[in-house]
Parts: sequence; C-alpha cells; structure tokens
Amino acid sequence: DIQLHATAPMTAMLSLLDQPPFNYMKKAGQPVQMGTGTAVVDGRISLPLVIKMGFGDVDYAVTGTVSDFSSDMIVSGRTITAPVLIVAAGPQGMTIKGPGLIGKVPFDVTFAQDFGLTPGPARIDGTVTLSQRAVEEFGLGLPKSMVSGEGPGQVAIVLPKGEPGKLTLVSDLKGITLAIPELGWRKGGNATGHLEADVTLGPVPDVTRLQVSGAGLSATGNVRLKANGGLDVARFDKVSLGGWLNGAVAITGRGGNRAVGLAVTSGTIDIRKFPENHASSDSTDGSPIKANLDALRITDGIRLTGFVGDFSLSGGFNGVFTGSVNGVTPVTGSVGPSTNGTSVRVQSSDAGAVMNAAGMFSSAHGGSLDLTLVPRATSGVYDGSAKIHDIRVKYGSVMADLLSAISVVGLLDQLNGDGIVFNNAEATFLMTPTAIDVQKGSAVGASMGVSLQGIYHSDTSQLDMAGVVSPIYLLNGIGSILTRKGEGLFGFAYRLKGTADKPDVQVNPLSILTPGMFRDLFRTPPPTLDGSGG
Repeated sequence: DIQLHATAPMTAMLSLLDQPPFNYMKKAGQPVQMGTGTAVVDGRISLPLVIKMGFGDVDYAVTGTVSDFSSDMIVSGRTITAPVLIVAAGPQGMTIKGPGLIGKVPFDVTFAQDFGLTPGPARIDGTVTLSQRAVEEFGLGLPKSMVSGEGPGQVAIVLPKGEPGKLTLVSDLKGITLAIPELGWRKGGNATGHLEADVTLGPVPDVTRLQVSGAGLSATGNVRLKANGGLDVARFDKVSLGGWLNGAVAITGRGGNRAVGLAVTSGTIDIRKFPENHASSDSTDGSPIKANLDALRITDGIRLTGFVGDFSLSGGFNGVFTGSVNGVTPVTGSVGPSTNGTSVRVQSSDAGAVMNAAGMFSSAHGGSLDLTLVPRATSGVYDGSAKIHDIRVKYGSVMADLLSAISVVGLLDQLNGDGIVFNNAEATFLMTPTAIDVQKGSAVGASMGVSLQGIYHSDTSQLDMAGVVSPIYLLNGIGSILTRKGEGLFGFAYRLKGTADKPDVQVNPLSILTPGMFRDLFRTPPPTLDGSGG
C-alpha cells in the first residue's frame, strides 16, 4: 500500500497512468499531452509484490487539482482554459471538472474518460453561458443581429476515438434576446423558449440540426459555415412564425458586416397577419428577401398562388412580385413603404379574369387593372383604389338582372351580343380580412353609366350594395356635372342584396323622375362596415 502526495506537470501525471501494462491513455485514444497545467495530487496505490501482475491486480485512487489548465487537444479547434480544476482517477476512469472557458465562452463541466477493458469515448457534460460569443465559438451560424444577452445552456460533447467531437446543446433561452428584425420577430430576454443544436466540431463546425422556438416562432433546420469562418447558409425546412408564415426559409451570409439575405423558398404567407414592425434600412445594403411561395393569402377568399418576389429592406420594405389570383389569372405587382406598413400595387392586362378568379364578378371580360392597397394602423385593414379601362360586360351577370328590372331592351341586346363596354371604371374602398366596403364606385361607357356603394363579404360572397344606372350615358351624361360620377342627369336607383352569384335586384322606377341634382334627397343610404346605412 503506497500513499502518494505529488506535485508535477499534468503531462507527467498522465504519463504515469499510461505506463505498461495498463496504457490507460493509449487505450482511450487520448494523448498524455492532452493539456498543460500543474497537478497537485494525493493518492493511494495498492498492488501485490509479484513478478507478473494482471490488469486487476493494481488498485489506486488519485484526487487533486490542476491549476492553470489549458488544452487545445480535448476539443478539436477549440482551446479550453481553467484556473483550477478538480481531478479524480481510478482503474475505471478519470474525471476533470470545474469552471473555465471554451474559447471565450464560460462553462462549468465535467470531462470523463473511461479506463475499462474496452474504453468508451470521452465525454464533456455541464453548463455553458450562451451569448453571441457562444454562437460564434460553437459555429451555430446565427446572424449577429439575432442574438443578444446571455443565459445558461446544457452542453454534452462526445469525443469518439480518432473522430471529430459531437456536441449537443440545449437551452430554455432565459435571459437571451433573439430577433429576426427583417421578419418582425423578437423573443425578449425575460421570455423562455427552446434551443437544440447538434454540432460536429472541427476547424469548420457542421450544424447538422438546429431547432429554435419561442414567441410564436418554430424553426428546424441545419447550418453550413464558410471555410474561412462566418455563415454560409442556414436552411430551415420547417418554419412557423406568428400565424402568418408556414414554409421553408434560408438565411444566407453575405460576408463582412453586410446584412444577411433571406429567402422564403416554399409554403404560404398570410398578408393579413404580416407584422408591421419589420426592420428597414436607409442604406443601400438592406437585407435582400426572395420569396417563392405556394400561396400568398390576401383575404379569406383571395390568394395569389405561385407567388414569386424579389424584395429589399433598403429604405423600407419594397420590391416586385408575380402570381396568379386563386391559381387562375396572372398578375404583377410591387410593394413599398407607407406610414402604417407596406403598400401593395397589383396590375393585370385582364381585369375581368381577375374579378372572376376572385369570385367578385363573373361576366366581365378584358380590360386593364391597376389596384393599390395602403394599410391602415389596424392590422389587415387597407384603404384601396382601383382603376379599370376598356372592360366588357356580357350576359349572365347581375347587370342582366338589373337591366331587365328597368326594361332597357337595347342594352339587354348588347349584353347578349358582344357586351357593354365601359371605357373607364374606378372605385375607392376599404378592405378588411373578411369584407370590402366600396365607398365610391363608378363605371362609364357610351351605352350606360353605373355608380356603386356598399359591402361585399369576401368570406361568404354576400353583398349589399346600392347605386344608380344611367342608360344612354353618352347623352344622359351631359348633365352629369350635377351628379355623382357614373350617374347621368336621369337614372334608376337600385339595390343589390344576397350572394354575388344570385343577388336580389331591387329598382325604384320612380327615381328616373328625380333629376340627379336632387337624387340624394331620395337615395337609400348605402350599407357600411360599421353597420350604418339602409
């Protein structure tokens, strides 16, 4: 029985454990030069005094401390330092534990190495302090603008013999602020979340799995880093954000201090729930954002499928896009910054097909459309304006029911033929997620003029609208300076109720006797979204 007290370099202590016949360090695949420092140990060694000893004949227990520890051998590509570590060794294995730094990241961990007949891989288990420094040290590849503050995380590193280390990191993100300002998402430091990462360590770490959730975000993907450091691309195949985004997202590093590039590569976006607090930049280097979506939802009944867009945050969210209304009619458009968020402009060379695809008016054909939506302070609510040129209306529409009700035979014949042409049509309206309030609408052609006010419920196709039909507008419109746009000096007041495909048409035949200048005295107030009106 040998009682031992020794002070020696750590390498000398590990060399002793690596002497024949035991060769503990060789069997474990660890070098005796695994770290530097000064070891102060107390130990007991028990062995038989015989010529030949077997593996189990020697028993020992060593405890002590290592001061000024440093190693770049334990974790490839990372330097571990600690002022004081506690060491324990015996025939079954060795542990080294205590606080220190992995690179610049604080930790409190235990290094464990098995000394059995078939030694398993070494392990490091404990806690680390997560921060932007940890993101860079472990090669998670998250943009610098995404992480601030600090909080605890649980780390486990497996060190297989002759292979790169495998790191697993888990945290509830308490104390850490995460943000993707380009998408208007932020998790505050006081809120909890969840982070899991699987990383293959080495000179260029490989993040094989990264899962982040909290504050309405759920994302799972992987990260690839550049050989010279920095983010190459982070791909998240499953992203759910705030109820407005469900799809796949790629974040691409652009080097230096340039903002990252964002791409939504699949899935759907609901513009009604789009956040208003996404970042903008006055520089010419704002984050580029690309979108290639299955669908962009605008209202309950209107969406753009096959949506493709190129956007930027320079000077505010802006860019251009293409898509098809409800998968039928192609449109082009652009977005730009406004006081309450992002304004949208949509254009098409077939206004009739757009209205048909949107389920609003099935018998219009051709014409050019220019539509603008400007957001209000309330999310999902827009002030809108639309202009249409040279649109043709044929039989089979509510127009036929309306003209039948006022017995205008000549115009009905036109509907049955090539249709009635309106040279100009325009409207101002209020659009909510479930309804469109037409505040002022008109359509004017040589054959007739029409005014329109009221509500169309896009979620149910119910409508309640009122206006005036003025036949032979080319002549009747001479007195229109005294009336509303689209109304002649003489006209028929009408009311539409029911559904868009089968409305109930009500006409006041006596209204033809009321000149336009006095028509408002007898006009039924149009309905409004706040419930006022007739």
